Amino acid sequence: MTSRNSSVPRPEAWEDDISCNTLDTKPFENGAPVSDAPPAEVWRRGRSWPALEALGSEALVEMAGRDRYPIPAPVDREGYNAKSDINYWLSGLDDFVKVNQIAARYSVDPRSVLDFGCSSGRLLRHYAAQTEIPEIWGTDINARHTRWLAEFLPQRVKPIFNHCLPTLPIRDNSIDIITAFSVFTHIDTFETCWLAELARILRDGGLGYITIHNEDTWKLLAEEVDNAENRLVQSILKSDPDMARKLKQPMPPTRLTYRFTESGPYRAQVFHSNTYVNNVWGRFFKIESILPAYHHRQSVVILRRP
Repeated sequence: MTSRNSSVPRPEAWEDDISCNTLDTKPFENGAPVSDAPPAEVWRRGRSWPALEALGSEALVEMAGRDRYPIPAPVDREGYNAKSDINYWLSGLDDFVKVNQIAARYSVDPRSVLDFGCSSGRLLRHYAAQTEIPEIWGTDINARHTRWLAEFLPQRVKPIFNHCLPTLPIRDNSIDIITAFSVFTHIDTFETCWLAELARILRDGGLGYITIHNEDTWKLLAEEVDNAENRLVQSILKSDPDMARKLKQPMPPTRLTYRFTESGPYRAQVFHSNTYVNNVWGRFFKIESILPAYHHRQSVVILRRP
């Protein structure tokens, strides 16, 4: 189906312009729970993550044994660790451990958490398997992801299928920890509206843990500009062929947007300078720190609600 004023293909379901898979009903094809995996293999792979190696083999194997939820197929997990279900599970556990460490540093003992842009529970499954937190919220613009959560995770996980317009049906001042992995790296419009919305629902004294592309990411990409396997570099070069030259220069102290498609909710790669984060995001939150390359190539913004 094509719009009247553009040759860009438009979805049959108009909702797919602001969300994804709105009418999807296809059954899921899951992998076996990590609790079924050989403990020695879990530990062997887990040692590749410093935060997990620090837990020790006994603790890591116990955590794997507690997670009896299926593993979504690669097509249903945004391509995360497509070649290894165990590595997929470990990647989420690594972030879970890091978030908990930061929460402890700021004396936040959560009774409610929200993963904004949660996919099919890469992080949330660990809150469900490893904690007794009564309110575990997850939101995503992909309806298939939130349907997976509803079908396979326990009832204290509350999946919300949202669109890309800034509104969440969650109570004011009610969430202790908000995480967002690879979300603000793609929000090219309505960013400040989303910041205000997250500030509305974050509890007084609550903690935010949000990943961004910043100057540190820029430097890492400059080293991989010729890497055809680097999807981030290739998506930016698609929208700006001159990016290879720009990466040789310092990142400008602002916000940069590279839109690689004009249809659907997945549209852009976005970079935030630390100066921009402190100036703009700092109007909505107290910026506690920016941890360089703390989530692969992405840095992590630690913020609080005053």
